[in-house]
Formats: sequence, structure tokens, C-alpha cells
Amino acid sequence: MLAVAGLFVAVCAPRECQPAPDQPVRITVVTVLATRANKSVDERLVELAKEVQKRDAALTGFKLHASEAKSVAPGDSVRFDLVDGKKLEVKVERPRDENGRVALKIRPPGLGEVTYTCTCDRFFPVVTPHRTRDGETLIVAVMARPCMLKK
Repeated sequence: MLAVAGLFVAVCAPRECQPAPDQPVRITVVTVLATRANKSVDERLVELAKEVQKRDAALTGFKLHASEAKSVAPGDSVRFDLVDGKKLEVKVERPRDENGRVALKIRPPGLGEVTYTCTCDRFFPVVTPHRTRDGETLIVAVMARPCMLKK
């Protein structure tokens, strides 16, 4: 599992974020489970919790379920396993542009396709309608870095 140091504020060294536009994009997906049953918030999810609670104050507990990163070429798509057999499909619609932004198309469980552009090291959180057996709400946070995975 990859460590998540802060879902909204992350640091990226300038040379790491400036590969050729056709290079693979590192897609990171963080799976979060939110609940109304407790007020326990994983310290790595404090900022995410604040943002989600602006729209749904009843969600008070947030825990990190999983984190995974994959390298995806522009034009290709990849699936990430979430919870309860649910999957998230992510497609790199457009490689890095002159402003360093990457266009992604995601298909979260229970929702339609969402297409957006993102900057280096910024997570895009999506609260899905999926509920686990325990009544937890599935949240996915997607980040694209126009950088290759270091192996």
C-alpha cells in the first residue's frame, strides 16, 4: 500500500513533472470508506474529510481502505479494484499539455463517466452512491502525475 501524505497538498519536484507529453501517466487511486457510525478520521484524510463534509455533514468517520498506482499510456485505460468487487476505470484522454495538465476520464461505481483535467499531484475526490455491507460510503480519490513510475 502506498503512503498517502496529504490528499490535497503534495509536493512534486519540477523535473519529475516535465516528461515528454507522450510518456505514461502515473495514476494513483485512493479508496476511502466514510461512515456516520463514528468520528474517527485517519490523519492522512483530514483535508478530504473537511471537503466531503461541506456536502454531507453526516459523514463523520473516514478510513483509508487502499491505495494503488499504475502507469498508463495516453489513450489507454486501466481498472482499479475498490471494495465489494467494485472497480474504477480510468482512461488517460489527453497527455500532458503545455500547462502540465492531463485529461482523464473516470467511471466510478454507480455514476456515469466524468472527464476532467488535473494538475500534478492533486487528488480529485468522488463520493459514490455505493454502500458496503456495513453501511460505509465509498469515496475514490484519483490523482494523475505526468510522470513515469519509478521501478
